[in-house]
Amino acid sequence: RFVREAAQGKNYLMRLDNLSCANAEITLGFREPKYVNIEPRIKEKTAALRIGPVEDAEVVLLILNAEQVMTMSILLNGIEASFKGDMGVCSESMAQVYNSGKVNVSFLCNGARTLGDYETNELMLALPYKVFLELPSKMGKFVSLGKMAKAGLARLLLRIRK
Repeated sequence: RFVREAAQGKNYLMRLDNLSCANAEITLGFREPKYVNIEPRIKEKTAALRIGPVEDAEVVLLILNAEQVMTMSILLNGIEASFKGDMGVCSESMAQVYNSGKVNVSFLCNGARTLGDYETNELMLALPYKVFLELPSKMGKFVSLGKMAKAGLARLLLRIRK
């Protein structure tokens, strides 16, 4: 729910007492697992997480549809996704990307979809902040390629018409 509301412009400082999901408490580093090892998880002790503006974030979460994720995959020269569907936002998106420093896609989990009001067509793309900062230059190249492709197609159509 916090991530969904942050996407609408809200800003939170989340602490252990703000969570109602035991898996999130463990995967985000607020508590240690007692009976089973849950992975991926943040192993350092977490006191609080800031969920809000992307400036100086460690992980940036984007709520996208499948077509947008496909476009991001092109911009990022591919995405290797790892997901199970049982801890989408906290583990697959936050902890996995925080630990690995690699982009990941999550299809979310039932808890996120129910409590966070995610639509059935929405996915989560999680990026290390460094990768997020590189997107504008990659998008510029992507637009240039699109313009070149359109120009080439226009030239081809002109030749066909003649």
